[in-house]
Amino acid sequence: MQHHEKVKKLVGWFAKAASRHAEAMEAMAEEVAAAEVADLDRFYRALQREGGMAELLLLLEDPDPVVAGMVAVYAMPEAPERCVARLTLIAGEPGLIGFRAQAALERCERGEWEK
Repeated sequence: MQHHEKVKKLVGWFAKAASRHAEAMEAMAEEVAAAEVADLDRFYRALQREGGMAELLLLLEDPDPVVAGMVAVYAMPEAPERCVARLTLIAGEPGLIGFRAQAALERCERGEWEK
């Protein structure tokens, strides 16, 4: 598999895992959500190794706030201004997604950043 294809697949897998994680959180299925976090961690590390951060950061503009928010949470060290801007927009969303984005912003402001 060529490098670009590999990065593209990893970005796609990251987006799908973000969606599955949100579904698990909504269903309060903690074990499923934890498994998705493990996948997200694995895909993110692979993207770092493959030099795929620029492609991943494109998902900050994804119309799905779940996907964009997860990218913002993971990519905060690489692009803090862009990630904070996207989380700020998502924080205005109703429900769990807005609440989680606001909590991430508050952790960032307190200097306690961790995904």
